[in-house]
Amino acid sequence: MAAKKPPLVDTPPSQRPERVGAPGWLSRDLPIWPDQVVGAKHIHSIERLIAQLRDQDPHGNRDLFLDDVFVAMLLAFFNPTLRTLRTIEDFSQTRQAQKFLSIQKLCKSTLSDFNKLADHTRLQPILDQLRRNVLKPSPNPNQAADPLSSLHRQVLAVDGTFLHAAASVAWSVRRRGGKTGARLDFHVDAQTWLPELIVVPEAGQSEATTAAYSITPGAIHLYDRGIFSFKLIKAHVEPAADFVMRFRKPGERTPNLETTETRELTQEARDADVISDRLVRFPGSTHRKPLGIVLREVVIVPKDDPENPVYLLTTLLEPDASIIGVLYRHRWQVELFFRWLKSYARFDHLISHSREGVLLSFYVAVIGVTLMYIHTGNRPSKYMFSLLGMVANGTATMDEIMPILRERERQCQLQRDRVARKRAEKPK
Repeated sequence: MAAKKPPLVDTPPSQRPERVGAPGWLSRDLPIWPDQVVGAKHIHSIERLIAQLRDQDPHGNRDLFLDDVFVAMLLAFFNPTLRTLRTIEDFSQTRQAQKFLSIQKLCKSTLSDFNKLADHTRLQPILDQLRRNVLKPSPNPNQAADPLSSLHRQVLAVDGTFLHAAASVAWSVRRRGGKTGARLDFHVDAQTWLPELIVVPEAGQSEATTAAYSITPGAIHLYDRGIFSFKLIKAHVEPAADFVMRFRKPGERTPNLETTETRELTQEARDADVISDRLVRFPGSTHRKPLGIVLREVVIVPKDDPENPVYLLTTLLEPDASIIGVLYRHRWQVELFFRWLKSYARFDHLISHSREGVLLSFYVAVIGVTLMYIHTGNRPSKYMFSLLGMVANGTATMDEIMPILRERERQCQLQRDRVARKRAEKPK
């Protein structure tokens, strides 16, 4: 059990008084962690928010509090060598860690027990404040407008991913081949590339079922073809939400669609490889009543892959068909997020197998990447994911990759500006 310290409510680490009750501990030199420790500036930037995590009214034999756990896990997020509970325990006793902690040691067993009781929702105010900073208008008046900005809607890419987990984990899901894994479902904002929602489903609960219970009113949701269900389609009606969903190509296992109107393609749609745009409905069958909802089917045949047409089903009836294709391409951002998750954030190895502990770890990771977004001025991208993977593997440091990332993002912004100018100059 970790040594007990007096409550330090609303006092940021840098302003906390000298620790008391362990003069022997304070009098001797603390060890120094052998690797470079990064992330201190990020903790200093939110230490007032961190102070609010300290329990106002501690109860029971509680020696470990969320503020210390959050700080330790956030430092672990920024430092690839801190991969396990044991290394976090060792690190907590070093000179670098003690600058931010109010406890002498984060014991492995105590931290494991804490993860089973952790309340990840207490981190939501920190994430909300950071999101407000991320969503501030860009100071660059010449920055190219996002092609989806005309929709004035939040766009959420929805998908799930499997993480390795033991079969004994209560919420693990059996996959093909007899393997087990812990599935987590995400809603990733297409503008910020940051997850808006993280759901740990019940064992056996499908992605479509989870998505049907997790719809954000007024937003546009992007789904892959593996998430299709009639229940999910109907679930968008009441909250006035929309979706763009990839649909399976016509066949025996694909529900029939009945055409109610065929639309003429615009030049923009043809330029975007759209070959068909029609209003449809599900006519029903002997086993299912008609859905009673008018939908839109847009078919795209990519020039570089004509053998694999993309069938898109959507509730968006007004935008040009080319916009529907652009929307669906944004769904791949959630795949990039998964790649980052399993490489840089190191969630290929769970330090907790409880639902509460996993959610706490994910919230810490989201806060960590949001802090990086704010401090670097660059939103997460495939280039950032690749470079952060180098940091995770120990082949580069944060300081080494930042100049490369800034230059890469500068070049990408120039390219976006050129494309926007050509689009604006193109005759209607």
